[in-house]
Amino acid sequence: MTDTPTTGAPQPAPVTPADPAAATAPTASGQAAGAPAASRDCPACGTANPVEASFCEACGTDLVVAPRAAAATSGQPQAPFPSGSDAGSTAADPDGAVLATATPQTAPAGEESPLDVGWTGAVPSAAVPSAANDDEPTCQACGQGRIVDGYCDQCGTPPPNPRDHLVESPTSWVGGVCDIGRRHARNEDAMSLSAADGPGSRAVLVVCDGVSMATDSHIASLAAAQAARAVLDQPFPKGVGTPDAWAAGAGRALTSAVARANEAVAAAVVEDVPNPPSCTLAAAVVEDDVIVAGNVGDSRVYWLPDADDQPATQLGRDDSFAQEQMAAGVPRLEAENGPHAHSITRWLGRDAPDDLTPHLTTVTATATPGWLMVCSDGLWNYCSEAEALRGLLRDAAARVDDVTPTTVAQALVDFANEQGGRDNITVALARLAGRGSSTTTEATATAAPVEGDPTDG
Repeated sequence: MTDTPTTGAPQPAPVTPADPAAATAPTASGQAAGAPAASRDCPACGTANPVEASFCEACGTDLVVAPRAAAATSGQPQAPFPSGSDAGSTAADPDGAVLATATPQTAPAGEESPLDVGWTGAVPSAAVPSAANDDEPTCQACGQGRIVDGYCDQCGTPPPNPRDHLVESPTSWVGGVCDIGRRHARNEDAMSLSAADGPGSRAVLVVCDGVSMATDSHIASLAAAQAARAVLDQPFPKGVGTPDAWAAGAGRALTSAVARANEAVAAAVVEDVPNPPSCTLAAAVVEDDVIVAGNVGDSRVYWLPDADDQPATQLGRDDSFAQEQMAAGVPRLEAENGPHAHSITRWLGRDAPDDLTPHLTTVTATATPGWLMVCSDGLWNYCSEAEALRGLLRDAAARVDDVTPTTVAQALVDFANEQGGRDNITVALARLAGRGSSTTTEATATAAPVEGDPTDG
């Protein structure tokens, strides 16, 4: 509080005594109450002070007698002070005469100061709202703080990147998991899924894997996945209404989706960089349990029927150095574990090869239920061959309590992480309950390896 200069102390109000004799009764200073005072003697040290003085110039004792004090010297009864913060305090001379009454100080409840008379501690008048905003997420590191401005307000830890682990399930029969793995600093995989409610009625599954040697490949993969799905979500012409007619329209749509995805990747980063953003793409479209799959690069689509008499199949083939070695007769295990096994020969991006026609495969209608899988090499690095992958999926499904596409996909991601998780891992699944085992493949031209091919991450 700011001190302000005063021009003189206020005089106490006159007191009318109940007893007329009290008017001439001597006061503590020796003067009659009704007689004019020439001076005001200090009750502490006896020094004479001017009558208008409010304190003793010799010892500093307060000389102002408040109305209540005057009433006390006149013999009037005093009402007791209330207890607590509203109580006033009094000062007395050695003879017991009341000299002055301190004026109780007040403050809003909860804002009291120790300087306030009778202060016993701040007591809020209402519940104090929590400083944390319920809309701010709880810190996953300490479990106590809230994420404010990108960091925990308790331990300072930033929240995990949402792309580090994604679970997507547009409907009960379609779902997927995209995970950063254990070795990479960021997740350069992406997936985009859509599905109608009826099992096997219609679904789109797209998985893209960013090329690790390229700049901002995480941007490329997400842009490609979203652009491709936007094309494949559109209805396809059915021609004469047969599955083959629909499959032909789906193949054309997949080719268009790849072209659109390539444009999206090229536009993802406008700066001219030595290794522009790039990625692979694998996609599958399901309608009435008929599957059309396509891929560019080494992300894969598998059809894994339940029946053992129906073969598990990789739909399409990789655009990779390993694939060319296998075509030349090198065993799969040797080809896929060689020093250049993951060097890809086609990819999406500003520096992509001219021919981006996807490898197209159609699974025609039969009566066999099974699993449609679209995945990145983060999974098939550890289990590449289709029959082995079918066995792995069965084991994963046996370990979960509630078998759904997302729980099985998560079990497969866990398997890959247990093997080392040296790459990003994406697994998208659709559970088909009725048709699909025999396949037909549309022949496509594969571009020759380009000097300086990037290596897929």
